[in-house]
Amino acid sequence: LAAEALMEEAKNGARRAEVMGPSGWLKPKETVNKRFLRSTLRNAILSNKHKQRSKDKRSESSSSHKENNSK
Repeated sequence: LAAEALMEEAKNGARRAEVMGPSGWLKPKETVNKRFLRSTLRNAILSNKHKQRSKDKRSESSSSHKENNSK
């Protein structure tokens, strides 16, 4: 089974090499799943913004709490 797959791959490479030259032996590059990538980046950015806002609110409330206690 593996040997058959290798032979088929070699035949396909030879066909591509006839048309494209030596670069035909190289396998075509995989394409990027742009929808997945965009979604992942968007969610990461939103998550980071949410964490930063929470952090900012906590620091504001703790600083105002310290000011009120010192009075």
